[in-house]
This record gives sequence, structure tokens and C-alpha cells, in this order.
Amino acid sequence: MRRISSFICFGILLSISSLAQSPRQVIDSLLIRVKEPLPPNQLANMYGEIGWQYGSINLDSSIYFGKLAVEQAELAGDPGILAQAYSDLGSGILQKGDLDESKVLYLRSLALRKEIQDSLGMAKSYNALGFIHQRKYETDSAINYFLLALPIFQKSGAQLNAATVLNNLGVIYQNLSNYEKAKEAYEESASIREQLGDVRGTIASYNNLGTVYKYLGDFESAERYFQKALEGSIELGDLMNQAMTYRIYGAFLMEKGDLEKLESVARKGLEVANQVNSQYDIASIEHALGVALNAKGEFAEAKRYLLSSAASMVDQGTVEDAMFPYFELISVYAALGMPDSSRFYGNLYQQNLRNKLEKESKEIVSELQTQYETEKKDREIAEQQLAIRNKNFQLYGSLILALALGILGYLLYRQQKLKNAQLQQEADLKAALAQIETQNKLQEQRLLISRDLHDNIGAQLTFIISAIENLKYFDPIKEKLSERYDSIANFTKQTITELRDTIWAMNSGQVTWESLIGRIQDFLQKAGQSSPDIQFELNVATSLEKNSGLGSAASIQVLRVVQEAVQNSVKYASPTFIRVSIEQEGVEYHVAVQDDGKGFEESEITPGNGLYNMRKRAEELGGVLELSSTPGGGTLILLVWDSE
Repeated sequence: MRRISSFICFGILLSISSLAQSPRQVIDSLLIRVKEPLPPNQLANMYGEIGWQYGSINLDSSIYFGKLAVEQAELAGDPGILAQAYSDLGSGILQKGDLDESKVLYLRSLALRKEIQDSLGMAKSYNALGFIHQRKYETDSAINYFLLALPIFQKSGAQLNAATVLNNLGVIYQNLSNYEKAKEAYEESASIREQLGDVRGTIASYNNLGTVYKYLGDFESAERYFQKALEGSIELGDLMNQAMTYRIYGAFLMEKGDLEKLESVARKGLEVANQVNSQYDIASIEHALGVALNAKGEFAEAKRYLLSSAASMVDQGTVEDAMFPYFELISVYAALGMPDSSRFYGNLYQQNLRNKLEKESKEIVSELQTQYETEKKDREIAEQQLAIRNKNFQLYGSLILALALGILGYLLYRQQKLKNAQLQQEADLKAALAQIETQNKLQEQRLLISRDLHDNIGAQLTFIISAIENLKYFDPIKEKLSERYDSIANFTKQTITELRDTIWAMNSGQVTWESLIGRIQDFLQKAGQSSPDIQFELNVATSLEKNSGLGSAASIQVLRVVQEAVQNSVKYASPTFIRVSIEQEGVEYHVAVQDDGKGFEESEITPGNGLYNMRKRAEELGGVLELSSTPGGGTLILLVWDSE
């Protein structure tokens, strides 16, 4: 039973009758009733029920009738009916994938239910809000809301609602990798739903059991539960549950590695998800289909689905989910021979991963801060109690002076001991916070170097692998194969060189200018061997303190900017000379790359990832990258940053 209205008898009869009827039958009967001249409170309940039933058929229709329910509930002026209308509308918007808008509606519903002290309604709002936070990977908030809802449902005998909360808690345990605990919660939820004849809820439990068995490595049991869920949703005619099942089943097939079956399941699922317009299911299934097509070598079609999936996930507010299509696009663009795009999505993947790690770090610091504040308040209370106790002893001190002096001495001893303990706790906490700050800085360094490895090595190695695979499809013409292998060999040598540069920076810790200049000289020498028609120069000003040092992260940024600028000049400018200049003015460093090539108008070109990456590296140095170029007049790229 979805809900029982406490406001009019119609709501009770409607919910009971809807158990024995299909969603379409309930909708058709209600659409006839709403044409009658009924008061706003009855119309609000009817429109809300229509919207709820449409949730398994078409989400756009569900949202449309949910809005009509809110309009009629506002006219009725009954806070209970309005709270239910907000909840009905929020359900449709949540299923479609708009987490933020649905959260606003459920919070409005919760406020009204608190106002009228509707504990069961409050529990339903708590459960929905917990699910939203769960989808947003905000685990602590999700658990808090679920634990607020569960005892209310259990106390009021709302077993189906309790089963829903147990199911959601199972998802939390699953996300925390406690799979046995998750399985117990899912099985308890499924048992309640089966006993009470909740077919739609049972389908959801089967899907969750299939997922947890997947993580436990029991693929046979997982497959059996997914098939039961799919058969049940098809038999029920529940398109929403069908779309959800296809989405979860597709994720299982990806992990299992059955990519041939994955394409068939994903295409069927996408057709159903589009019928109900469930944006979250559409985006997830598009990702699965993109993976299957990428594995088959149908890269262009794979790219289309993966780009659509990533954009939809970002629009829905689940940015962390977009990391999965970003990661798949790296290899797709590499296979299409587009290394810049491959590197671009590699950057996006790393950026989202970095944001996720930073978010987790902030949560840890917040917990420590809360602990510190709690301990501080406890100390203040203890000090207040001690002060009161001292005053009491002073009042009785005039009557029994000897005893008072003994007690006072004892209290002074205890007070000093407490203060010493407090000082030690504060010192320990400060040391812990300092250690966390140091670890965060080290983590930033590791992430920076990791991104550099990924930007310059990961995408290139992916491209090499793709290129070698594609050689299998070339006609066996010896000359063409030789040229192709030579190209791959040169590309591999460049990759190895860049890897050595990065490892050099990682191992050096603090890099001197003399060591960095040596790296730049080696690079220019190799560039001269590859392009004998170009004269390469390196000018180092006498003002530069060669023995002075800079961090390993800063040194690799400078080296990469020089390499990118020189490679762009050789590739696009057709110069006769390229000059790299390094000088120091006070605490400011200047690194310039200048050529006499054909130049360009910056306003007439489309900046690529190369120029974007150079400017990004300049920002991370705390400096700027200036570009000066005129047609026929050569190009100057100047990197300026402050050593302090």
C-alpha cells in the first residue's frame, strides 16, 4: 500500500483498491473522477495518486500530475494534504534524476509534517531524504535520515516502509564494502515485501541482492536474481522497474566481462528508459552501451553515447558518476587518433578524482574539529562545576576551618591535575592537526605528479596500444607497416623520455636550476637531432643563481611548459631558429621560448589542450603565461612567476 490518507475516506479506499489493479487501470478510473466537480482536497489526493501511478509508466506525466496536486492542495489550505502533494511531486522528480529539486520538495513536506506532528509522514520524508543523500555520496547524512525513519515505521507497524529503509541501509553497507551486512538487510527487506505482496518493492530487492552477490563473487546467484527482477517487472508492466533492472543488470555484465551480452541488454534498457524518461537510468545505460561498443571497436558510436552519459550525469548533480564515462573516453579518443581529446578527458577524470579526495579530507578535518569543540565544551562545563564547588566549600569554610583547608588543598591539587591534562590534550590535538595538514600537502604533491604522469604518459601509452592493435587491420604491405612501426617507436621513445623527466623530479625532491637547465639542454639537443634545419639556442642570464633550488613539482611544471612550447613551434610555426631564455629579476623568474616562425593572430585560432595545459601549469606555479605572436613575425611565449 503506497499511503493511507487521514484526511478523507477516499484516500483510504483508493490506496486499498490500487493493490488489486494495474497502474493503468487506476489511472484510467481516476482520470474519469477528476472531471467531476470535486473540492480541492479530493482533487489534490486524486492527482497525487495519478502522479504516483504514472511513476512506473512515464515520469513526465508523473511530474505533470504532481504539480496539479500541489496546486489543488494549496487551494485546499490543508497542511497535511499539501505535505503529501509535495512528496508525490518530489517522487517523480527524484526518479527522473533531479536530486536537488526533489530534495527541496521533500524538505517542504517534512516541515509541514512536523508542524502537524504527523510522525509517519515525517518518517517517509526522512527515508526519501536519506535516499537523495545516498545518491549524492553523502553517507553520513544518508545514514542519519534512515535511522530517524526506521524506528518510527517499526513502532507504527508500517512494515513495507520499514522494508524500504532496510533496503536503503543495505545500499549504505554495500557502499562501505560490508557485503555480508548488506546481504542480510536486503534479504530481510525482500522477505517482508514478498509476504505482504509488494511486487514492485520485491523487484528492487532482487536487483539489490543480485548486486551484492556480484560483489561477493557469486555470479551465478547474481544472474538468477537479476533475471527474476527482469521477469517480474515485465510481467507487471512496470516500465520504471524494467529500466532500473536493465541499468543494474548492465553494470553487472560490465563487471563480469560479458560485453557481447551487455550490448543487447543495454539497447533494450535504453529503449525502456527513454519511454519513461528516467534521466538517471538513461545516463547509466548509455555508459554501459558505450563500454560495449568501445570493446567491439565501434569507437565513433561509443563516443556519442559516452559523451551523452557524462553530460547528463553532470546536469543531474551526480558529478562523481561522470568519472566513469570520462575514463572510458580516454581510450575511445586514443583509438580514434585524437590524443589531445584523450588527454583532455584524462584531465577531467583526474580533476574529479582529486575533488573527491579533497572532499573526503575535509570530512576528516571536520570530524576532528567537531571532536575538539566537544572536548572544549566538556572542559568548560567541568571548570564551571569546579568553580561552583569551590564556592560552596568557601561558604562552609568559616565554620570548620581545619577541614576546609584540607579540602581546599585537595581541590587545588585536582584542579592543577585537570589543567595539566587539558593542556596535554590540546597539545596532542594541535600535533594531530599539524600532521593532517602535512599529509594534505603531501597528498597534493602526489596528485600533481600523478596528473602529470597521466597527462603525458597514460594517454600516450593508450594511444600506442591502440595503434598497435589497429596494425592488425592494415593490408600486409611491408613499406606501410614499416612506416607505421617507426612512428610508434618514435612515439614510445618520447613517452619514455617524459616518464624519466617526471621520475627525475619525483626523486630529486629539491631541484637546482643547474640540474633543470641540464634537462632543458638535453631536450633541445634531441629536438635539434630530430629537426636539423632548425637552430636551437639556450641562453641563461648571469643573474640566475644556478645553485638555488625549487620544488620538484615546480621544476616539472617549468620543464613541461618549455617542452610544449618548443614542440608547438616545431610542429606549426616552420621556424629557422628557436631560442629558450632563462633569467632572474629579484625574486621573479622569467622563462621565454621565442621563434622566427610564421606566427598567428590569437583571436583567429581555437586554443587547444596544449595552450590550455601551459596556462594551467603557470597558474599552479602562482604565475602567468604571456603569448605574443604576429603573422610573419614569429611567436614569444613568456612564463613569469614569483619564487616567494
